[in-house]
Amino acid sequence: MAYRLSARCCLVAAALVVGCRGEPAPGPGPARAPARRGAAPSALVPRLPASPDGAAEIRALDRRIELHRGEPELAIALLLARAQIRGRLDDYLEAERRSAAWVAERPELRAAWQARVEVLTRIHEVAAARAALDRLRALVRDPGELDGLAAAIDALAGGPGTARAAAYAERMARDYPDPTSLTRWAGSLAAAGRTDDALAVMQRVPAAVHDNPPELLSWLLFQWGRIHEARGEPAAARAFYAAAHARMPALEVTVHLAQAIAATAGDPGALVAAALAGDRHPALLALAGRLDDAAREWERYAAALPRAFAGQAARFYLDHGRDPARALALAQADRAGRDTPEVRALVVEAALAAGDAAEACAQAPGLAHGAPAHQFLAWRAFTACRRTDEAGALAARLGLR
Repeated sequence: MAYRLSARCCLVAAALVVGCRGEPAPGPGPARAPARRGAAPSALVPRLPASPDGAAEIRALDRRIELHRGEPELAIALLLARAQIRGRLDDYLEAERRSAAWVAERPELRAAWQARVEVLTRIHEVAAARAALDRLRALVRDPGELDGLAAAIDALAGGPGTARAAAYAERMARDYPDPTSLTRWAGSLAAAGRTDDALAVMQRVPAAVHDNPPELLSWLLFQWGRIHEARGEPAAARAFYAAAHARMPALEVTVHLAQAIAATAGDPGALVAAALAGDRHPALLALAGRLDDAAREWERYAAALPRAFAGQAARFYLDHGRDPARALALAQADRAGRDTPEVRALVVEAALAAGDAAEACAQAPGLAHGAPAHQFLAWRAFTACRRTDEAGALAARLGLR
């Protein structure tokens, strides 16, 4: 059981920086992998070690949370692990409550403040996470031990922190090339639009895998699929998401798999129904077409933890065309605390849907040199507000007519 805990806690740490975004630090890029664009999607998925049943592991995690409720450090780590897998609001709220109580009771304890930083980062409370990290620094001898936590906050906050987070991801992958560090670096490269380089890094991951917890292997495969999704390759993404789901049916994996199935002319109905039978998460309700129920749930999530869920709620309103003005308000709330390309892109998309060309154009310059999808959004924004020179330059770069 100790091995399982170690693997699971590593995944909690990995989840803190999986969303790192920004330009990588200057320097030589990774060696490029041979192009495999013509390969069948299933052939792209690497052979990885067999792993225990992921659904059984989730049930075991439920039992462990009950068993260790009296142990703050372990209980908070397990709650964050389950929150990462299932996405449930209650787990985030309980982790936040317990971590706040622990630092209040034991303000001199390093472990308490580290847990507090991790929780606050996961719920997107950037300023509070930085303040907690300052408290933690006073309790450690080597500030370098906290570089990973600082990078996670930088990645979340965006702005000037994006370059620092990307540089940290690259440095760790070069110095300690294990599956997690390599995958984080690949994600950072993909977010900067360097998807060929990202796939080249991912080709190094299978040989580095020496452990087999299903949550780790599912996460690796899922992140690989996200790179193909960013490249506009839904069939390849679907193959990776299906492999990730087979390892562990986590919420985010299920949602992306369902979307990829639909994008490749499949029917995700059975997948969604099976997931919804055990979980009324708003993302699943939306996929099942229960849009009123999904809207109520997303409003509940956003009201309880606005910084954590405003962006996801905005995406729901945009994807289903229900309320562009509400989507814009939620996206702007997310943007108030963070400045990543993804957050800017969401504001631009929501502003365009709501007919607010001025707001779209205000955010567009930050997207004009990013990933192709972000450049396309910037082109749409500049076109809408009649900034023709900038729109024309992007159209030429993107090959638009």
